[in-house]
Amino acid sequence: MRRALLIGGLLLLVLCVPPLSANPGGNGDANRDTSCGGSCHGDPGLSEPSSAVLSFSQDRDSAYVGGPISISITVNQMELSSRAMIGVFLLSDTFGVSDTPQDAGWTILSNGEGGSTNYVETYVLDSENGATITWSLLAPATEGTHTLYAGVHHGGGGAARMQLSSGYNVTVGPIPENLPQMLPWEAMNSRALGESSELSMPVINATTVTLEYRIGDGPTISTAATQEGDMWVATLPAALSDIELSYRVVMSNEEFTESTGWISVGNEVDAYRADLSAVRLQSLALMLGSIALCISIQRRMSRSASSSLNEPEAALISADQTSMVTAPGPMVAPQTTPALALDDPRRPPGWTDEQWLHYGPDHLLQNSGGGL
Repeated sequence: MRRALLIGGLLLLVLCVPPLSANPGGNGDANRDTSCGGSCHGDPGLSEPSSAVLSFSQDRDSAYVGGPISISITVNQMELSSRAMIGVFLLSDTFGVSDTPQDAGWTILSNGEGGSTNYVETYVLDSENGATITWSLLAPATEGTHTLYAGVHHGGGGAARMQLSSGYNVTVGPIPENLPQMLPWEAMNSRALGESSELSMPVINATTVTLEYRIGDGPTISTAATQEGDMWVATLPAALSDIELSYRVVMSNEEFTESTGWISVGNEVDAYRADLSAVRLQSLALMLGSIALCISIQRRMSRSASSSLNEPEAALISADQTSMVTAPGPMVAPQTTPALALDDPRRPPGWTDEQWLHYGPDHLLQNSGGGL
């Protein structure tokens, strides 16, 4: 009965794990639409409003067609879960489908976190200070006013929360004549540790091209690029440890100097990946081992309790038996047979000495009244 209650209690504890309405560990950086904030990151029916405040900023007044611009989104005053993780979206609309910046013609060179995605997950230690994510972009190929939106998904108070900003307008103008330009280009956002990187940059209308890089917020280091046909080539030194490295391309001629936004480079560090099957088997073995240990302890305790209950009666019986054996009684003097004299006149004629010594006492008891 006790064993059944023990196993039932363990199963009840497993069943009583509270259901989660979100993914507290995050889903990773990726290109995601607005709808992902209320579906793949949490149950839309259980999501609650967020108190987050979203604000935009940019590194220049306007952009030109296909030209570089950096857009920053700052998120603060949001509720935080115990993991203190948030996910920030850069969007071109809020329809929920096909509303990434790439869908509207923007090119993401960098998301500031070692990737080129419109959705970034990061940790926030203080909701008042919040977090700022900066995207380095190339503007669409059409002139006019282009609207961008920000979104944030996070946890707090045991529920998934989602907040969207109002539209933020970016003016994209015509390209000035003879302006140095970066043609459509796939920037390097990650690389292996210990390997230098050769960058080939499609730049036009430039007489000099410089590659600038920095470690964290440290000083900026410049290296000149060389022209090889239609490309400008420069080498980014190897990183020997997992450092925060970023770079940008500065393009110049006699009239203009133009630069891309800072592009962050992530380091490809081999991460430990656990075999889920092995983890599940180890968990099952641990559970069965725990059950066996509990049953063993229960049996040992029940045997000890049974022995203690029977001990007084056994001790009483043992004491009685001991007293019966060891109780002192009256002292009885041992009976000794006195020695017979061989020349005793009461010795029947013809008896040998051996017969007299052996049978003499009985003979005297029978014929002489027991006197020796």
